[in-house]
Amino acid sequence: MPLIHSKKKIAQLFETRTEAQRTEFYETHWNTLRWNLLFRVFFSRRMMARLGRDPSFFRYVEGSVAERILGRARHALTVLDPIENPYLQWILTEEHPHALPFALRPENFEPIRDNLDRLEWRRQSLEDYLAEAGEEAVDGFNLSDIFEYMSEENYTLLLEKLIRAGRPGARLAYWNMLVPRRRPESLADLLRPLGELAADLHLRDRAFFYSAFVVEEIL
Repeated sequence: MPLIHSKKKIAQLFETRTEAQRTEFYETHWNTLRWNLLFRVFFSRRMMARLGRDPSFFRYVEGSVAERILGRARHALTVLDPIENPYLQWILTEEHPHALPFALRPENFEPIRDNLDRLEWRRQSLEDYLAEAGEEAVDGFNLSDIFEYMSEENYTLLLEKLIRAGRPGARLAYWNMLVPRRRPESLADLLRPLGELAADLHLRDRAFFYSAFVVEEIL
C-alpha cells in the first residue's frame, strides 16, 4: 500500500462522509492509475501463487481474478463506510483505529468467556466429522469458502453429506470468492436457497473481497 497511497491519503479515507462523498473521494483521489495497475498486479494469478496461494486453487476459476476483487474493493470504499469496517482498517493500517471486529468488542468479552465451554476444536476433515456426527445432528454450518477448492462433483457430494448431517431447517452459509458455487438442481428437493437474504447480507458484508454470499436451508 505505501507504493500506492501515502499514510495521509489512507487516513483521509477514514474521514466521515456520505456515500456520495465517499464515491467522489474514491473517483477523484483514490482510484488512480497506480492503484489500478498495482492492484491488478498484486491480485493476478501469478502473484497470488507466488505469495502462497496454491496454483491448483485456480483450477476452477474463470475470468479475471483482479477485476472481481477490484469491484468489491470499490463497493467497500464507497457504498459501505470504511469507518465501520475493521477488516479494511487492518488491511490498510494494521490497526483498528475506528472499529473493532465483533469478537474484540468490549461488550462481547463476557458473553464469549461465559460460553467457552461450548466450543469444541477438531483437527480432522469435514467429511470425517460429518460421518461421526451422524444424521440430523447439526443446527447450522458456517463453511467459509471451502467449496472454492474442489470440483463441482465433489462439491455436490459434500453438500449431500452436509444435508444428511443437518437437521431440517438448518442453514448452510458460505462464500464464493472466485468460483461460483450454489446448490445444484439435483438437490432442489433437499436444499432451499435463501437468495434474498443472502444478497442483502452480501451487500452489507464488510469482508468485502468475496464475490458472493450463499445461504441455503435444509428441507
